[in-house]
Amino acid sequence: MAIAPLAQRWAAVLIESAYSPMSRRKLTQHLEEHAARLRASQTGVDQAGPAVGAWLVRKRFTGPDSLRRTLEVLAAEFPPDVLGALAAGYVRATRDQLFAEQEKVKNALLKAVEDAQRDLHDSEARFAQVFASTAVGIAIFDLQGTVVEANEALASILGYEEMPKELFAEADALALASAGARMIVSSVDTDRREWELTRRNGDTVWANVVLSVLRGSDGLPKFHVALIEDVTEQRMLQEWLRHQSLTDLLTGLPNRGSFLDKLESALASGEPHTLGYLDVDSLTIVNDGLGHVAGDAVLVEVARRLRVVLPDAVVARVGGDEFAVLIQGSPDVAALAATIDEELSEPVYLEGAGVAVSTSIGFVHAAGPGVDPIAVLRRAHSTLRRAETGGKRQWAIYDHEADVADRGRFARIAAMPGAFENGEISVEYAPVSWVSGSLAFVEASLRWGASRHDDVVAYADALGLAARVGQMVLQDACSRGEPVLIRLSRDQSRDPDLAAHVRSNLRACAFPASSLFLALDVRAMPDGEENLEVLHDMGVHVLLHEFGGGFTGLSTVDRSPVWGVRLASPLSERLARQGLALMVPLLRSAGVHVIGGPGDRDELQALGVDLAVGLPR
Repeated sequence: MAIAPLAQRWAAVLIESAYSPMSRRKLTQHLEEHAARLRASQTGVDQAGPAVGAWLVRKRFTGPDSLRRTLEVLAAEFPPDVLGALAAGYVRATRDQLFAEQEKVKNALLKAVEDAQRDLHDSEARFAQVFASTAVGIAIFDLQGTVVEANEALASILGYEEMPKELFAEADALALASAGARMIVSSVDTDRREWELTRRNGDTVWANVVLSVLRGSDGLPKFHVALIEDVTEQRMLQEWLRHQSLTDLLTGLPNRGSFLDKLESALASGEPHTLGYLDVDSLTIVNDGLGHVAGDAVLVEVARRLRVVLPDAVVARVGGDEFAVLIQGSPDVAALAATIDEELSEPVYLEGAGVAVSTSIGFVHAAGPGVDPIAVLRRAHSTLRRAETGGKRQWAIYDHEADVADRGRFARIAAMPGAFENGEISVEYAPVSWVSGSLAFVEASLRWGASRHDDVVAYADALGLAARVGQMVLQDACSRGEPVLIRLSRDQSRDPDLAAHVRSNLRACAFPASSLFLALDVRAMPDGEENLEVLHDMGVHVLLHEFGGGFTGLSTVDRSPVWGVRLASPLSERLARQGLALMVPLLRSAGVHVIGGPGDRDELQALGVDLAVGLPR
């Protein structure tokens, strides 16, 4: 929602709930500024919520419903943590205002006692006025803890219509008397705290209590006075906001933050636990086919069934379609995965369609204090991703060696943008020669430390850097001015902007298209076939690399104007090598140049290739 309509709605509910000497127009202007600050604080470090809450109190928007209606208006626009900060600021400002009022009352009481010696009639009248008119509950105790006098406001707070003989519950009376006695012993005149008192009907009332010692003119303690304000509603609101911040609003399960707390507590116990990280398979199909309302209904049903099948486990929703379960002990994870799969395979009917989902699961066993819960959750998630490489409805258990290898690879991938920015990725060139020995052109390849071309382009695809890396290779290769072969990654091969990038580089370097040999990844076909056609029409020699003789590759060669193919690294198995040897003559008979290597010249000649990579120039 835009800021202006939100501020107008907010102003309307504030004017209805409380009086403040401020025009609607001016109030709306202020609220527009505050709403903008709240929205900015969602992504910045400035927490505007407390200041906005304090402003509402300062401007006297403190009616019985002012805070509640403010949160109702803002709930649709701001997350619980922002609303909680605003409520906390409101409560804190209200409390400070109360303390100031309580201080005034205390001072009035002290002044009344002191002035009683000079003007007893006037001081008693002033004290009686304050005592009777304030909305704060007041109780005066003697030094033994017996209530000497209390006002009607306190009786109302504790649930009495008339002043009873015994105002406080026995436990509360003893606690207040003990606190007063400790104050005298320790020479402390004021004690402020939040107390949990008991109403007449047994309900709990939370109160801000200021307990003070009243001294006579001789400086000796004479009475205790307690100033009590009911803050039960504010306390309940804070608890509700805390619950909201730890709960997934859709499923009612604990959210990620809450689950991490529970996981930390479980690990600290020293008992063995098993953590399962679940990903709901194919939820996107439900969302795209039946709508997101149906997808949400599926997630709610998954949450319900997980609680049914794992009644003693902690079940949480930790991501969009990801759940986590924490089970005490070390159960048979194969049986556990089968049980979960069987439970979720029963269709739930949404809009007349019977929808069932499966999950892929990563399991990790953990035990002992000192184990980092975030690290355990990461291991389970990594194990899940490893399980998903095998398809849907899979599970896997944590493997330390595989995890170390995956972390190293992912860390390498994550560091690639910085390496690219800092010039750590370079372009190398190797000769591509006719088997007769004469040089045909050079092949450009990427290198990043120990990582060679195939790994570098795979990393670029994983991070969405394929276009930037491809531009770098094109610019470097075309600027050399000699015929060059460039192998493109899968994402580059099917990039709809590939032809435009090639054309702009050819023009910028004044490089003839006929000197450029672009090899598209055969695994990107048939999505990249249009690029083959367009590049050929531009005069570029187009090839396919990673060619292993599959039907897709052969069909592409048959349909498209392919100049040549660069063979995949030959397999060691005898039949695979024989099949490759049979395929080379077939390709050459179709007028396609075959590039092999790097490898032994005699073996490449025996294979029947036309060109070889890496032979001496």
